[in-house]
Amino acid sequence: MKQCSTLCLVLALLLSAEALLAQTPFWTQDFAGGFPTGWTTTDASNQNVLWTWCNNPGAGQTGGCPPIFNDPLNQQEPFKATTAANGFMTLDSDRSGGLPTNHISRLTSAPINCSGRAQVFISFETHIGVYDVNAETGAILRVSTDGTNWTNFTVFPGLTTQVRWSANPTIPVINISSVAANQPTVYLQWQWTGNWEYFWNLDDVKLYDQDPTPAHNLAIGDFFYPASSFAQPASQIITDTFSFGADLSNLGRLQQTNIVLRASVLTDTNEEIWADSIRIPTLAPGVKDSFFAIPGRFVPELPVGVYKIRYTVLADSTDAFPGNNQKESLFLSTASIFSKEPAPEQAYRPSNLPQEWYVANLYTMSPLSQENYQATLARFTFTTNPDQLNVKDVVASIYLLRVKDNVDFNDPNGFNGNEFLSPDLEWVGLGPYSAPDTMVGGLMQEVPILDLNTGLIGVKLDKGARYLLAVGYAAPNNVVFHGFNDDVSYYFPSTFTFSDRWYTGGFGPNINAVIRMVISLVSTTDDKPLADNTLRIMPNPVVDVLNLTVELEQPTDATITIADMTGRVILMQDYPAMTSQRLTYPLPHLSAGTYLARIATPNGTLTKKFIVQK
Repeated sequence: MKQCSTLCLVLALLLSAEALLAQTPFWTQDFAGGFPTGWTTTDASNQNVLWTWCNNPGAGQTGGCPPIFNDPLNQQEPFKATTAANGFMTLDSDRSGGLPTNHISRLTSAPINCSGRAQVFISFETHIGVYDVNAETGAILRVSTDGTNWTNFTVFPGLTTQVRWSANPTIPVINISSVAANQPTVYLQWQWTGNWEYFWNLDDVKLYDQDPTPAHNLAIGDFFYPASSFAQPASQIITDTFSFGADLSNLGRLQQTNIVLRASVLTDTNEEIWADSIRIPTLAPGVKDSFFAIPGRFVPELPVGVYKIRYTVLADSTDAFPGNNQKESLFLSTASIFSKEPAPEQAYRPSNLPQEWYVANLYTMSPLSQENYQATLARFTFTTNPDQLNVKDVVASIYLLRVKDNVDFNDPNGFNGNEFLSPDLEWVGLGPYSAPDTMVGGLMQEVPILDLNTGLIGVKLDKGARYLLAVGYAAPNNVVFHGFNDDVSYYFPSTFTFSDRWYTGGFGPNINAVIRMVISLVSTTDDKPLADNTLRIMPNPVVDVLNLTVELEQPTDATITIADMTGRVILMQDYPAMTSQRLTYPLPHLSAGTYLARIATPNGTLTKKFIVQK
């Protein structure tokens, strides 16, 4: 189990208003004009945490309105219910602060006549954020015919404190016929048991005597993220073959036919690089999260840049909610950075607080690179609860561990994980860390990685080898919350943790540690130099554009690298079967100074300096 600090964010995507057909409700309440006549709000805990009416979703925490948690970590917008602008109900759990016991806050409707309704379905538009008590069990709908005996219905299935936020809005459709059908008196009640949560907003309540679920609503759920890391250096990504697949759900009432699930890889400007698809004859109503694999494979031999993985699904029918027919995620080809995530969003630690604990990311080097690389820097972030440890007093340790070639993390018996320094791992690098006086929670930190044998910055990385880059927190620093991100779900070992033993699944498949590894060239000298005319720089000095001319006697695999004088890679590009070629590289972002242009082939290397003038 893990604990979560205040750096938590997830948007749980559920139905939206577009997903509902134009069924005619027999009863509605949109809260226009104020707190409805005959409705009541109470707090069974007697702590006066009550529902209020808000007439302006953008007002913030004024009057009866909720705060807007639109900071970079929570990224919440004002309530987006259809008629939120004319008023909605809200429960601001945040305003009450920490309470001795959980509040039990209830919003109860006036009596509703459901006589002659053989079925009763309810829908409403809502938005909630939780911190201490899971919404799945704490925020419920209750229905009664006498105001005394109540039946509970789940509003937010799967929404826990680790998920944190619902979609904005979420629109559940709940069958309450077992209580409300044909009843002359029906009460609806929204009950929230919590303690210093965020808020719960409610609007546009509707009762139907038919299921308003659309006839046709296909949805893509979780999908296979094929990149082994969110960001990989271009020199290493070339052997990371991508596979594709996704979960499909039929959320409509009718069977779907002739379904096509398509995967594609695109540039950040939506230029399609690769695509493949699979055809599915039928998908029955009620099928949820059924996984379908796409047969094609993609080898990402890509220059530095931002790319997209996109999944789309179509069928014979016109989908009532096309918004869930497509999903996509980014991945990066970088000059020098390995990363499992795009940005820190949450912070976690083990719930049992061992005396020391570690978190690590698994990174793999390409066996085909023409160059030799070293790990030079580790980047990570963390936060603390100030009453436990000042964030400026944190001390941590960086470890670089080479995974032995015979280790199979997918085999339960393929890795000896009983010790941190397992016999299946070779300790090759380290980096001591003490927080600076400028440290604040969530700020990215950078630590040089020292070779364990020489004590110098830079650990040579073997081609084709796997490495765990780890951060360790020993008491009293074991209370630290390390930075994480949950935007990417890996279906293979990626982020690891160690407390009493190594856990190759970490805190979960989509809980990725912010531990980035920066690599650079091992050497900028030419131990086996190529002929001087192999690489020419014209003109030199340069301003914004570097022109290179390459001359090779026969087709040869080559790597062109642009680096600074320390060997830090600025740009890298592989060229298969290269002979004579003129290459142009726009470099407007480089400051004035001296840089290196380098060509590497199986026959040797050649490095030349060039000057940038501004």
